[in-house]
Amino acid sequence: MSIIEHNRDKMSLQNTICDFLAICHFSGLTRMVNYHRHTQVSFKEIVEWLIKVKFLGRSLYRAPETSAFTSRTARNVLNDARINWQRLICLLAKALIKYLKPFIDHRRRFAFILDDTLFSRIFSTKTELLARVFDHDKHCYLNGFRALTLAWSDGNTLFIVNFALMSSKNKQHRIGSSQNR
Repeated sequence: MSIIEHNRDKMSLQNTICDFLAICHFSGLTRMVNYHRHTQVSFKEIVEWLIKVKFLGRSLYRAPETSAFTSRTARNVLNDARINWQRLICLLAKALIKYLKPFIDHRRRFAFILDDTLFSRIFSTKTELLARVFDHDKHCYLNGFRALTLAWSDGNTLFIVNFALMSSKNKQHRIGSSQNR
């Protein structure tokens, strides 16, 4: 594969990401998720770059450079507690479902799927809010978390609408300490 084809692939990825964000009307969603700009860089540029980095299979530390901002700026945005990331995912799912609905056969049934998957962390002991959680498959308690996920499907397509990583409400089952005690 030559360098020219490789660059063409990167441009194709960039165009696909831009098209995706345009379909979702991403520019209008930034205000709804409580993003306030502190730099000259827009939220859309940062999210475009983050999606591109993920599809290139890189981490933030090995990500390709951009002239608009540094990877530290992207990490700061990701760590900004004021941004409602769950709401962003819900709004993106809503926009995608609305976009795809005319293309889906009218005989298909739409469904919301609720899943509570166990994430076991057998060797962890000091992870924050780690708990002893009952595994319904093995019929025993394991150290870990519950991942509650809400998804939308038409039988062919699946979109994550919302998620929550949960610990036990019973303090006797919690192993890891909370920082806010």
